[in-house]
Amino acid sequence: MLVPCSIPDRTQQSETTPGPCVKWYLKREGLLDVTDSDALDYYLVLTGPASRALTSRGGTRPWCIESVYLFDAKQLLAQLRARGVKTGVASSVRSEQWAAAEIFPKSTNPLLVVEPAQAALLGLFAPA
Repeated sequence: MLVPCSIPDRTQQSETTPGPCVKWYLKREGLLDVTDSDALDYYLVLTGPASRALTSRGGTRPWCIESVYLFDAKQLLAQLRARGVKTGVASSVRSEQWAAAEIFPKSTNPLLVVEPAQAALLGLFAPA
């Protein structure tokens, strides 16, 4: 079951069924919107190409999927807190964490294996 990915209003109580949160970014810039909600089990993150420039001025953000990542939400939150990273919108996730979470096109995360048929479908959204 998918649950909302928005950062919850901390002033309100909410009952949410645990599950994954799906996010999509036009570019992988090392940032991820993270919540401290106990309702999330995983972040499934679909991204376009990795950002290489220090500025996005004059660049493009094509609608495509180049990579897919699966983060254990509780583990990621603990790692971010241990580093003193502010959680919420645009939390800084280290390159090593992105690499460990990758499930497509490289399969480095044992939590989920992308089958060849699934990889072929994701490939339909690859950058031109």
